[in-house]
Amino acid sequence: MSDNRAPAVFFDIGDTLGAAIISPLPYRLEGLDVYPYVPGVLGYLRARKIRIGIISNIGADTPENIKRVLEASGIYQFLAPELLIFGAKDSSEIFKQAASKAGYSDSLNECLFVGEDSQERSYAREAGWRVAPHPLLAWEVLNGSHLRYIRVAVPAERSEQEWRKVMRNLPVVPLYVTGEKGRKVYAIASTDTAARLDDLGFEVDRLLREDVPLTTELYLLRDDRQTRTGFLAPEGHSAQFFTESETSNWVLSSSREGLFIALPAGRSVEQYHFEEAYHGHNLKLLPDLSLLEPFGEGNNARMASFIQLPTEELSLTSEELEKLQEITPELINNYLDRYSGIKPLNAASDIKIKSRHIQNPDNALATEALARDLMAIGGDNFTVRLYPFIHEGRTLHNVEAELRGSESEEMVLITAHLDSTAAFSHDFDPQKDIAPGRDDDGSGVAAVLAMAGVIKQLGEIKPPKRSIRFVLFNAEEHGLVGSKAYARGQAAIAAPIVAVYQIDMIGYNVKPPRSFEVHVGYLPSQDVQNRSLVLAKRLAKLTEQISPELKPIQIYTQPDPAAGRSDHASFHERGYAACVVSEDFFAGPNLDSPQPEANPNYHMKSDTVVDIQYATDIARAIAAAAWVTANL
Repeated sequence: MSDNRAPAVFFDIGDTLGAAIISPLPYRLEGLDVYPYVPGVLGYLRARKIRIGIISNIGADTPENIKRVLEASGIYQFLAPELLIFGAKDSSEIFKQAASKAGYSDSLNECLFVGEDSQERSYAREAGWRVAPHPLLAWEVLNGSHLRYIRVAVPAERSEQEWRKVMRNLPVVPLYVTGEKGRKVYAIASTDTAARLDDLGFEVDRLLREDVPLTTELYLLRDDRQTRTGFLAPEGHSAQFFTESETSNWVLSSSREGLFIALPAGRSVEQYHFEEAYHGHNLKLLPDLSLLEPFGEGNNARMASFIQLPTEELSLTSEELEKLQEITPELINNYLDRYSGIKPLNAASDIKIKSRHIQNPDNALATEALARDLMAIGGDNFTVRLYPFIHEGRTLHNVEAELRGSESEEMVLITAHLDSTAAFSHDFDPQKDIAPGRDDDGSGVAAVLAMAGVIKQLGEIKPPKRSIRFVLFNAEEHGLVGSKAYARGQAAIAAPIVAVYQIDMIGYNVKPPRSFEVHVGYLPSQDVQNRSLVLAKRLAKLTEQISPELKPIQIYTQPDPAAGRSDHASFHERGYAACVVSEDFFAGPNLDSPQPEANPNYHMKSDTVVDIQYATDIARAIAAAAWVTANL
């Protein structure tokens, strides 16, 4: 076969080849953090005479700028310039155009599209193409192999052996690592690779039929009502949602964690909002090779040079205490009013947002306003960037602002999620209805913005030793999607993140005491939990100094009811120390813990109630802990 008739493989850019970095206003591709395995994959394909192209929606950006970024990232050399196709992947049409460019109008099966989004892959399939959900699986599909979901278990007596290294050397794409010491892995692999895992002594379950991963995405749906009612009580939701002939074929397995579902392209997880659900009841399982990297245990642990937090503690100076008091109820309330639709987003317009739900057009307005706010707050001191990702066929953005450290490349993250939902409201239409989310997680967003302003001023007095990033994640309500995409990108470049302080609902408190929670539990790694516990204890100590009216603080380790249920979990599973701070939502960790006070407006249109002083006190404490962590 001549070179001009060799098979053509087209890749999406963002989330497939690397983590894209966008400059805000106007949106323009600024950089691409290429995943470390991608050059090897592209080189392997080129060596076998495979032509390599790009199909990417670049919006208002220019092909010249995209080429510049691809050249700077080192992957342009692998690409065929005539196969760079730019446009919306919202139908099969762009794939037909790409096939024509490749000379395959009459033999579309010679074209392969590699992209993370199942909706885009389904359009390629409509055009007659082959598809793969991950670059590592491209050669497998080209060779005619069939892909399937598998569950791999490591025998307990073998758990200390270097099984992760063995699995990483195979074309296995992990989606989720769970169980004690992370011995159970949900993944995508070919039928042939599953057999190779059998031969190596792994316990391998084949889940559903071959080729299901081509046009589906995997979710874990946690059935909290079934968990509450317990064993042999028929109160769960599986029979309600997954007994029809079509939907029953989506269920891979059930476990103590919940139902594992392969959701077909075109279907939204929005439809599966179980009654009595708690935080993080839906979890999207993204492909990420870093999930199999060892961390925290052993001499060859990933990021071992910087993940160990210092044990010494610093107290706040009188000057720092005074400056942190500028996180005021008035400041928090102003941000809350703007982002929950009480006031216009800015003084120059009368536009009020109705919802921050990802399916509502106002989500994009909120994202842009947050970028503008952080640019205004930080001025020349902040670098503001957007991190795009694809979910359910739409492009969404995380928002990041960074205050550079003076002595170290290490960094401390202060985070919250920017999206909202009112899915528990009767007949909720996410595209049209209000979802104010004042507590969930408007309170976290307001806290991050307020902290950003004060920490910027502290940095002008004395720059922090470590960098501080303020990050607002999108699509948390759909399965921690934005934070997983962000954490995956950071892990791929071994970003030296020493601490993540996630803020998720810090505004509801009606009855005394003014208690709140910090969650650090992580079953797969005791080391990750221990390092996260350092953050929680630091926060507890500083709370006594900066916000003494808050008490008692409740620290949860394993078993932790919030493990895996907020954006801190995306960092836990990649080896980073992280905690999530919230109001008193869950039953306490000790027998003498105060009674929980869950917000009755959770995921309702009535989520408009926030105790501003309570939220402010928590925000001050988190700001103090993050500032101290950045200066140790």
